[in-house]
Amino acid sequence: MDIIGRIYEALDDEEVFEMLPYIVSETVGSRSCTFQIFSKNFDLELMRHHYFQKEMDQFYRENGLHVHDLWAKTMLQAGVGRANLHSEFIETADFCKSFFYNEFIRRFGDDSAHCLGFGSETPDGGLVVMGLHRARSDQDFTEEQRSKLESLRPHITRVAVLRKKLAEATTASVGALAAVDCLEDAYLVLSPDRRISFANMAAEALLQQHDLLQTSEGKLYLHRIQDDQRFARALSDTNYNRLAGKMSFLARDKSGLAWRFTLAPKTFEGKTLVLVWIDRCKPAASAPQAMQQIYGLTQAELPILMAVSQGLSAGEISEQHGISIATVRSHIQHIYQKTGVNKASQLAQLVASLPRVK
Repeated sequence: MDIIGRIYEALDDEEVFEMLPYIVSETVGSRSCTFQIFSKNFDLELMRHHYFQKEMDQFYRENGLHVHDLWAKTMLQAGVGRANLHSEFIETADFCKSFFYNEFIRRFGDDSAHCLGFGSETPDGGLVVMGLHRARSDQDFTEEQRSKLESLRPHITRVAVLRKKLAEATTASVGALAAVDCLEDAYLVLSPDRRISFANMAAEALLQQHDLLQTSEGKLYLHRIQDDQRFARALSDTNYNRLAGKMSFLARDKSGLAWRFTLAPKTFEGKTLVLVWIDRCKPAASAPQAMQQIYGLTQAELPILMAVSQGLSAGEISEQHGISIATVRSHIQHIYQKTGVNKASQLAQLVASLPRVK
């Protein structure tokens, strides 16, 4: 299973979730990694880490050092929604003079001084923060490693947000299925042959509307033929576990609204089934402005960006905007190069995960 598949495994596997900092650290290339979730008031709600001593963890929590955590604060000041190198904002030599470095890191004989990380905003106004670290004597992180972490950021953020929603729903509900029914997004569990073994209330509503989904003999199908073909390929790849977690694609309902499908293999009572997560692609109204500010997109590229992220093909965009398909494809390639993605589903995830820019 690849790295993105492992990330989505952490959705409902506590052991994998505990290992998430280690998994990301090994993938990107760092000595240590911390993963934190903050409330909208910047209270530390959760922290997991790789490499740091138990005593460091206890000292950090008991003394509220997240308030003095120069790594996290710098990442957030640099702007949420993108991976950044700490050294781009504070020289390593200056960081090593800070209170946080000398009174916390050095206190425990550690020498971590280089940091690569990100901060992502959650729907409730909280934050998901991840930091990867290297020793002061090591080389700083590279742009290639920054791009790697950036490609993982939306997936890590989505898993963190969903786990929090599941936890809140479980607290307010009785039983795991009731908890899933409290969620706004649609969730189904399928056998390899498409047969539905579970659908939450949101999924049942979609099935009854017949605009996006339909059933035949208890099996799930998508309304549009081209979308159902994508679904078949994704389901096949997920069953064979070749691209688990990367099985994310866009489909449209009868009215043209875009929906995002994410598939992941799960083991239930010894049987391998497929979890299907369906959510509406709802980019913030400020998404074009945010993308332009963060990635340097041109004014001409912005409408193409939004059209691609909503699942339109090059031909449909060409017809909609009255420009040639060659021009559309040229814009799409430039957008992919600037944002570091290589397909429409990744672009849609990137746009959907953006914070609002005032």
